[in-house]
Amino acid sequence: MEETKSKYEILVEEISTIADKTSTWSRENKKKSFNNYIGIAIASAAIIILVAIANDIPENLSFIAKIATLILSGTTTFLAAWDGFYNHKQLWINYGETRNHLRSLQLKLKLWKQTEREDDSILRAIYEEYQDVLQNGNSN
Repeated sequence: MEETKSKYEILVEEISTIADKTSTWSRENKKKSFNNYIGIAIASAAIIILVAIANDIPENLSFIAKIATLILSGTTTFLAAWDGFYNHKQLWINYGETRNHLRSLQLKLKLWKQTEREDDSILRAIYEEYQDVLQNGNSN
């Protein structure tokens, strides 16, 4: 026979699950943001080098340098547009803030006495706070 979970246990489990997910999403967006900025920096540096050496290389390599410069320019434009649309840095920050608020709720719940864990009005207040954190995170 399966034991029924208390409202407190359900709330703790739900907050923990969402906190773990936001933590994962924060890390993923941090990596994406870093990779995007590094990609733009590398492509931009390569463009500068190719433009600088374009006049000093043999004619047959000059054509290849021009094509590489065009490809890298397109790549830089694409990565900048990608960042403008998805803005992984801001997502990283938003998910991190949401995770921190949820971890704060987790700590608050862990510090409760047994009587508080069974009080519906206190549980309802924490649930509403949890909903506000999620609403704020979603709106950002």
